[in-house]
Amino acid sequence: MATKREGPMTNYAVLTGDIVKSSQLPEGGLDRIFGNLQRAADLIAGWQDAPTYLTRNRGDGWQLAVAPRFALRAVFAARAAVRMTDKRFDTRIALAIGDGSVPGETLADARGPVFTASGQALEAMPRRRDMVVVGDEGTLAITLRLSEEIIKRWTEAQAEVALLALNPSGPTQESIATRLDLSQQGVQKHIDASGVDALIDVCEALDG
Repeated sequence: MATKREGPMTNYAVLTGDIVKSSQLPEGGLDRIFGNLQRAADLIAGWQDAPTYLTRNRGDGWQLAVAPRFALRAVFAARAAVRMTDKRFDTRIALAIGDGSVPGETLADARGPVFTASGQALEAMPRRRDMVVVGDEGTLAITLRLSEEIIKRWTEAQAEVALLALNPSGPTQESIATRLDLSQQGVQKHIDASGVDALIDVCEALDG
């Protein structure tokens, strides 16, 4: 029997998540959420010019892999993707950074300690938490804790604007308005109310 060839080991930031209270979602709600998670994954793939391998598992679970420099933005983008579906919906996320390999087109066959660590951290996450980072109680962990106070207040419209605003290329309000068929003033209102500018400032500081 042939042995599957392992891909090269790469440094990844791996996000493992599940949808909160998925059994209580209305009919079609879970598919809508995963449609928006795919939208976020496609945007992140554009940021890094590489696939994220978004993979759905166990019905309401998911995992994706990003370049470590985009780890924090990706966490915020995933939360935005779920909340833009409906502000009553949310996802828990466990973030790990380390080595792994992706020999296929999804993460179903992914190998390496980073994938294991992220998955185990989600399983062990206290129910009172929505985001954790493996092995880090420093700046990144504190940032995730504080950002929760901003994210949990997002409306659907604010989350949708935030998802586009998180792009590291720094899109203009006018370009976001055109993409979402909103006025520039409407985009400004959502950005101000969402507090996403503060999240972007933190991302830029940590990116550097």
